[in-house]
Amino acid sequence: MNIVLLQAKYDKVDVISQQKHIFRYAHQNNLNIDSTEIDSFDINEDLSSRNELKGFLRSLDVGDNILIYSLSTFSYNVEELVKIFNCLFERSISAHVTSLDLKITRDTPIGMIFGLLLKEQEKNSFSHKTSTHGRPKGRMSKSKFDVHRLKIIELLEKKHSVNEISKILGISRSSLKDYINSRGLKDLVETRKTLLGEKDFVKNKKIFSKCKIIKK
Repeated sequence: MNIVLLQAKYDKVDVISQQKHIFRYAHQNNLNIDSTEIDSFDINEDLSSRNELKGFLRSLDVGDNILIYSLSTFSYNVEELVKIFNCLFERSISAHVTSLDLKITRDTPIGMIFGLLLKEQEKNSFSHKTSTHGRPKGRMSKSKFDVHRLKIIELLEKKHSVNEISKILGISRSSLKDYINSRGLKDLVETRKTLLGEKDFVKNKKIFSKCKIIKK
């Protein structure tokens, strides 16, 4: 079956526009749409609390195709995306990402998949849930450290401590620590290290150990 999934909480493209784009893609690729679902839970939430999305993923059968406008339909968070795609691939479920004009399957090269996930997190780096100091959920403001983001990731990958990175970049250690934590950069580095060290996306048990939460 070919199932469309629309994201009601995606702030960049509304549901109607997503639907029109996906239907146009389906027509161009001779895909018949069997059903359309809408996820109305907060896109910033962890997968564990998004019951609508989990229910949708559990309902899919082996060999189904999901049509989504953007990877952000699933999540803004690269680790959540990794969990979702691993579980989809275990059931040979493919995802058509229409904004990229791309079909992602379990046979898609891991380097390409990770590149897409990383690019998606870069694009949405200011759209994560804020959970500290009682601040409300919503779009995270830009930071003066954004210009150093790629360098910070590179240094974290080389196992430099926050203290060492602050000295290398000449910036406040405490502010740098807050920036790394708020952007989830350590988690991103661990995900990158794990994925790039594996040839088979599905066999990576360390990062994908929680995929059972959306299994049938």
